[in-house]
Amino acid sequence: MTDTLTDTDYTVLNAVALKKMATAAQIAAATDVAEAEARAALDRLADQGSLVMVGDAALPSDDATEQLAQAAAQRYAQLREDPEVHEMAERFEVVNSQFLQTISAWQLVEVGGKKVANDHADADYDGKILDRLDKQVARLSRLIEVLEARDPRFHAYVRRFADAGDAVNRGDVDLVSSPVRDSIHNVWFEFHEDLLRTLGRARKE
Repeated sequence: MTDTLTDTDYTVLNAVALKKMATAAQIAAATDVAEAEARAALDRLADQGSLVMVGDAALPSDDATEQLAQAAAQRYAQLREDPEVHEMAERFEVVNSQFLQTISAWQLVEVGGKKVANDHADADYDGKILDRLDKQVARLSRLIEVLEARDPRFHAYVRRFADAGDAVNRGDVDLVSSPVRDSIHNVWFEFHEDLLRTLGRARKE
């Protein structure tokens, strides 16, 4: 296994690690890497032992997490010393806490003093939650701009949030928190994991 990763190979391996399993098409949708480039990168990374291919899907190997950590330490050494990035990361923790509360409020409602699954029958309630979510995603997008100015690959998150938000506004509310689609919650989770790897930090919660 090589100790160095090109920009494309880092982006592709990172995407696979975040998703746990991904095809070239899914990687292309989640990054700014074209599908043909993603497929070629998967082949290279599989040959290096960074990935395991199961049909068209790639899974990270046992060594992938450490390889990414080492690569991130090299790639982002200067970024990790940047005061603006550190300020952004601290602000993210505040927004992240608020976001998790909003997602919980979307998924569960209180009925008779008990938390039950939200059946989304109350349009007014859901509308208020979606308004909160829109504001939190907007705040996060401004924070992502700090990272994007230092590494353009982070722009993909802004695009993915916009795509999911547009779909929700058109009535596809499954894209708020679906665990199997590119929902707002999934994109947020992947960004958080990516941010931690970029900064060399551990998850707080």
